[in-house]
Amino acid sequence: MKKSHLLTLLVLALVVAAENAAMAAQLLFTPRATVTERYSDNIYLTKNDKEDDFITTPTVGFTLELPGQSTGFLLSYDGGYNFYAKNDENDSWQHNALGSFWHNFTRETRLDLNNAFLYTQDPLGNQDVVNQQGTVVAPGDFTRRSELNTYYRNYSTARLTHQFGPENSTYAQFIYGFLKNDSDQYQDSQEISPSVGMTYWWSTFAGIELEGNYLRGLYEEGQGATNTQDGTDQDDFNEVSGRVRLNQRFSQNYGIFEQYRQIYRNYDGNQAGQTQQGTDGQQNLDYMVYAPSVGVFYQFDPTLTASLGVGYYYQQVQNGKDQQGPFPTAEINKLWDYQRWSIRTRGSAGLGSEDFSAQNQGFTRYAQTDIIGRYNFTRQFYGEASFLYRYSDYINSADDEVDHFISPRIGLGYEVFRWMNVNLSYNYNKLIATNSNENDYAENSVLLTVTLQPDQPWRLWE
Repeated sequence: MKKSHLLTLLVLALVVAAENAAMAAQLLFTPRATVTERYSDNIYLTKNDKEDDFITTPTVGFTLELPGQSTGFLLSYDGGYNFYAKNDENDSWQHNALGSFWHNFTRETRLDLNNAFLYTQDPLGNQDVVNQQGTVVAPGDFTRRSELNTYYRNYSTARLTHQFGPENSTYAQFIYGFLKNDSDQYQDSQEISPSVGMTYWWSTFAGIELEGNYLRGLYEEGQGATNTQDGTDQDDFNEVSGRVRLNQRFSQNYGIFEQYRQIYRNYDGNQAGQTQQGTDGQQNLDYMVYAPSVGVFYQFDPTLTASLGVGYYYQQVQNGKDQQGPFPTAEINKLWDYQRWSIRTRGSAGLGSEDFSAQNQGFTRYAQTDIIGRYNFTRQFYGEASFLYRYSDYINSADDEVDHFISPRIGLGYEVFRWMNVNLSYNYNKLIATNSNENDYAENSVLLTVTLQPDQPWRLWE
C-alpha cells in the first residue's frame, strides 16, 4: 500500500513538471556512450584463491533535465553489459538510474523527490549515490559482499520542507527502500521510515534542533528468515528514535552544541515470545540506546554547517549483555572549487545500524570520510584522485567484529575532442575484517575508459 502511494505521488509530481515545462522551461537531453576495459586481480574479492580477469563493459546512457527554480526534474540512466575474458559465465547486465524532482509551492515550502535504482553483480557496486550538488541521496553498503551474485536495490525519498525564518525550518520525510538478491547467501529486505524535524533559532546565538523517526524493517519469508552468510536469523523489527540538539554560537560562524539521542528497537520475534536461533552475539534482542554528545560546529553559509564532537552511548539490551562506550560524531560536505583545481570533502561519524545490506549486523558505531580532488594541468589534460575510508564497529556481533574499508584511486584524463574523453585510472580496495579474518580481501584494478558525450546538452524545446 505504501509503495502504491509513493508511486502515485511520483506520477503526480511528473505531471506537474510536464505542465510547467510546456509553459515556460527548456528540456535538456545529454546522450552518452562509454567503453571501459578493466583488469582486476581479485574479481571475487576473496582472501585466498584469487581469480583475475579482464572485463569489457560497453554502456549507453542519457541525462534528461528540466532545470527550474520553482519546478524541475532530472532523470539519469546508464545501462551496460559486462564481458569477462576468461570467466564468461559471469557475463551480466548492469543498470543504474537516478531520478530527482522538486517543486516550490511557495517561496517557503518545497517538495523534493529522489529515487535511486541499481542492478548489478559487482560486490562493490552498491556505493553512496550522490546528486549533482554532491549530496548523498542513497546510502551505500559497506558490509562484506563477495563473489559475483546479481542483486538490485531501490531507494526512494520524499521530503517536504517549510522555511519560516532566515534559519528556521520544519520538514516531513518518507523513505522506502528494498534490496533483492538472486543468491540465497544474502537476505532480502525492505525499509519504511517516516520522520519529522525542526530547526529553530530563538536568537542570533542560540537555537534548537528536534527530530523524530520511525523505522520498520521487513525481511524475506517474514519472521525467522535466515541470513546464511553468518548463520544469524534476521527478524522484522520496529524502531523509534528521537534527537534534540542545542546550538550556541560564539560568533557568526563558530559555536558549540549539546545533543541527546535515544533509540528503542523491538523485534517481532521477541514480541511474540519466539526463540532466536543462531545468535551467538546479540542480534534480534530488543534494546534501548541512550546517547548524549557534545561538540563544535562551523557554519560556512546559512545552508552548510560542519560539526565535530564526541559522545558516550549506553545500550540496554533485554535478556542480554548491556553495551557502552564512546563514539565520534561528525558531519561535513564541502566543495572548494577554484580555476585549476577542486576538492570535495564528505565525512560523517556516529551511531547507526546495518539492517538493509549484505550483512545485517545491526547496531553500529561508524566513521567515514570521502575526499575527491581534481587538477587541470591544461584545458584538455587533467588528473584526479580520491580516497574513501569507512570504519564500522558492529557492537552486537557475535565476535565483536570491526571492519576497515580503504579505497584510494588515482587517474589521468585527456579530452581528445570536445565530445570524446579518455581516462586511465588505478584503484585499490582493501577490507580489514578484525576478529573475522576469513573475510579479509584486497583488490588491485586498472581501468581504461573512453566516453563519447556532447560538451553541451541538446535542447529539445524552449
